[in-house]
Amino acid sequence: MNGHAMSVWNERVNAVCGRFETRYDHCQSLFIGDFRPSQLGTLQVAHIRSNANTIARSGREAGRDTNPHCFLVLQHHGEMAIELGDRVVELREGDMALLDSAQALKMTPRGLFSHVSIHLPRERLSNLDQSRYGKLSTAGACGQLLATLVRQVAEGDLQQWVCAQDGDGLQAALVGLLGSVLEYPARDISPGLHLHEVQTLIQQRLDSQRLTPVALARELGISSRQLYRLFEGSGESVCRYILRERLLKAAQDLRNPAYGHRSITDIGTRWGFADSAHFSKTFKKLLGITPRSYRNAGCS
Repeated sequence: MNGHAMSVWNERVNAVCGRFETRYDHCQSLFIGDFRPSQLGTLQVAHIRSNANTIARSGREAGRDTNPHCFLVLQHHGEMAIELGDRVVELREGDMALLDSAQALKMTPRGLFSHVSIHLPRERLSNLDQSRYGKLSTAGACGQLLATLVRQVAEGDLQQWVCAQDGDGLQAALVGLLGSVLEYPARDISPGLHLHEVQTLIQQRLDSQRLTPVALARELGISSRQLYRLFEGSGESVCRYILRERLLKAAQDLRNPAYGHRSITDIGTRWGFADSAHFSKTFKKLLGITPRSYRNAGCS
C-alpha cells in the first residue's frame, strides 16, 4: 500500500467510526489497512485489519464529533493496548471491550491485528455504568452468550439468516446482555487466583491457537507450576481441561445450523486443532463417535 491507500483507509474509518488518526512509522508501502463495513438488520459492523502503530481519538476530536455510537469490540487476532483516560486495558485474541466514541482513546497494536467493531447507539446504553466500560468479562452465562453472539457476528455466520423481521432484535439482544456483563466483578490477576477464575479465562481463549499452559500462566502472572497445582484438586490437568472444553465447543458448532456451511476441518481448526485427523481421533475418544457421524445424527 502507499500514501494514497493510507488516505483511503482514514476516509473509510472516519466515515464509519468517527474521527480517528492512524499513525504508521515505517515505509508506507508496507502499511496494511483493510476496512470492511457490513450490516446485520439495523446493526452496523466494521471489520478492521491493520499493522498501524497507533489508532487514536483525541478528547478534542471526541468532543466535537457527533458520532452517536459506542463500540463493542472483539479482538479477533493479534494483541493491542487501549488507553482509556488514565486506564490501560490489554486485549488479546478472544477478548472483548466496550468503548465510548465520545471519550478519548488510543489503540496501540502489537503488530498485525484484526478486530470487529459493532456499533451500538449510545442512547440505548445510557442506563449502564460507564465507569465499567473497557475490557469485558465473560464469567457468567450472559458473558458466554455475548461472546458467542459477537463471534458469530464477527465471522459472518449470521448473515445467511438475516430477514426483514429481525429489525433491531440483534442490537437489543447485545444491549441486554451487556447490562448483566457490566455488573460482573473485575477479575483479580494474582497468585491467589481461584480455579474458576482461571477456567473463565481459558473459556475466553479457547479459539486461540496460542492458548497453552505456558502462555496462560504468563498472562495470569503466575508460574506454570502454580497453574498446574490449581487444577490438581479438580481431578484433571489444565491440558486435559483445555482439550475437553475445545471438543465440547466443536461439538456445539457441529450441531449448530448457523455453522452448517462450515466444513468439519474448519470447525476443528477454529477450536485449536490444526490437524483434521487428530481432531477426529480425539473427538471420537471423548464422545465415542466421529465428528461427521455426530453432525449427521443432529441433522436426522
